Amino acid sequence: MAAAASAAQDEQNQLERVFLRLGHAETDEQLQNIISKFLPPVLLKLSSTQEGVRKKVMELLVHLNKRIKSRPKIQLPVETLLVQYQDPSAVSFVTNFTIIYVKMGYPRLPVEKQCELAPTLLTAMEGKPQPQQDSLMHLLIPTLFHMKYPVEPLKAASPFNLAEKPKTVQLLLDFMLDVLLMPYGYVLNESQSRQNVPVGQGSSSSSTSGGSGIPQPPPGMSFYAAKRIIGDSPWTPEQLEQCKLGIVKFIEAEQVPELEAVIHLVIASSDTRHSVATAADLELKSKQSLIDWNNPAIINKLYKVYLGDIPLKTKEGAVLKPELKRDPVSTRVKLKIVPHLLRSRQAAETFPANIQVVYDGLFGANANAKLRTLSLQFVHHICVICPDSKIKPLGPMLLNGLTKLINEYKEVSTKGSPCKESYLFVELRMLNVLITCTFFPKELISMLDDEMIEGLSVEQLKAYLFY
Repeated sequence: MAAAASAAQDEQNQLERVFLRLGHAETDEQLQNIISKFLPPVLLKLSSTQEGVRKKVMELLVHLNKRIKSRPKIQLPVETLLVQYQDPSAVSFVTNFTIIYVKMGYPRLPVEKQCELAPTLLTAMEGKPQPQQDSLMHLLIPTLFHMKYPVEPLKAASPFNLAEKPKTVQLLLDFMLDVLLMPYGYVLNESQSRQNVPVGQGSSSSSTSGGSGIPQPPPGMSFYAAKRIIGDSPWTPEQLEQCKLGIVKFIEAEQVPELEAVIHLVIASSDTRHSVATAADLELKSKQSLIDWNNPAIINKLYKVYLGDIPLKTKEGAVLKPELKRDPVSTRVKLKIVPHLLRSRQAAETFPANIQVVYDGLFGANANAKLRTLSLQFVHHICVICPDSKIKPLGPMLLNGLTKLINEYKEVSTKGSPCKESYLFVELRMLNVLITCTFFPKELISMLDDEMIEGLSVEQLKAYLFY
């Protein structure tokens, strides 16, 4: 016991000497030298079993924080701290405080040094708690804009060696997707109701979670996802634009599997900033011949992002927490997703998501003329692609939806209002007859008495409709 007390006293004396050296540091250079030398070992003292030692460390860190925060040019030993943070033998108390100084010091580093340490950030997040992983992501994402990649991607030359880190890749891709979905200038207002959905930004299903007391997240995101991306210090619109460009650049450099990043490029191509949308669109076009649009993994992700979490249940049947529920994406994003669904046989055969997309595009609260047109094209894509065994059960649902829309246009016309979408009305009639002829008794054709289509065979209708 005497030996333990003596060791504790020695540790406290060492900390006192560090305190004195900090107090005598007059210039930033002197302070930086002391911090670089003593901060990592001081943090390790937090694992001491002696309460007096831990208390002395905390006093020293409080003093140090005041000095550092008032001097933004002081550099911290980030590289050493990252090594210490990854030490598997370190107790959680030490790692919890170490990451605080990594977060404080990394943004102060020159851009070149940040790029050098970026791969270490990815390595460091393996097996760490979710909040700490998010903090490391927040440091990493802005750095991607400045990263230099080899012209010909080679595993040996790649700055990020992610081939053997599938969990880290998934964490990174999920975080990146939410960054791309985040609107510019968004503020998470804790008092904002989920019922206050901006016009043109959400879907009719957004209001179903109203009354939950949770602030309205951006379209395509959950409250939890929005809070993760905003973090402790939200990015400015200009910083967010750079982050999104960095993500597109990262994907373009093939740092992650192409299959996993298709949805990211589709989302980015709908961005409201021209620089991001153009970069993503060019990359999508360059990979168009390489992307398998019939891959279920790609199509399921497109549907998942388009529709959000409907209904509020997980695969296991448990109710999804409201703060984790993702809303459907905005109309702007939907207009980018549907053309890719039109390329896919798999998309046409995926039930019930295909019908949900059709109904959302035709009757969603924020659907516009362009989305309705694309949705109608998707209807006849389904009619042409789906085999009889799959399309026949869908016939009544498609017919009911299209009949409802025709009646709405008829109502508009009878009120004397000019129908701006008359071309759409004609296409609707043609589709309706095609479905009726194919799946229902011919007597039902009498409901459509348009002279232009009366008497045409199914083959003639198809030739006209699918020219």
